[in-house]
Amino acid sequence: AASTALADAAADRVGALRAWRATWPIIGAIFAFIGATHLTSPAMYAAIYPPPGTWGFWALPGSAAFHVAWTGYAEMAGGLGVVVGALAERFGLLETPAATKLQALAARALFALTLAVTPANIYMWSHGATMPGAGPDGPLPVEFHYVRFAFQIVLLTILASIAKDADDRTSVAEASSS
Repeated sequence: AASTALADAAADRVGALRAWRATWPIIGAIFAFIGATHLTSPAMYAAIYPPPGTWGFWALPGSAAFHVAWTGYAEMAGGLGVVVGALAERFGLLETPAATKLQALAARALFALTLAVTPANIYMWSHGATMPGAGPDGPLPVEFHYVRFAFQIVLLTILASIAKDADDRTSVAEASSS
């Protein structure tokens, strides 16, 4: 009975991942679009970059403009990696192991990037910083920050799932071709 329950839970997880898999190109496209906005509207993102001395210890080398630019390029590359990997696999444009390895790498990079930019979100909450032109002028309500934090947890979970699922599919494909 316990093994049946475990098998049923695993099947439900696989089914849920398959249902979510169709959205992965959309998630990748959203990341790529947001990355592009870092380059077309850098002032929005520079406004939420914590300046040196924030919280009594913040001192990353480089300017806000530098960090806005590299995170924009990284979001575009990661987003496009998820999109290309998903579409290439779906339409058979790349061998499955290559497409899924690309997806896994891109998803891990976006996971790390999401963690890396979290201080900007914390700065918005702790210092009332806003993104000029992206919403209300003045501090956002604390509820906004709670919702965004919850969304980031969901997003990190999705990115980890993309990477894990891609790794699992790569392993199966490589084992079957041996």
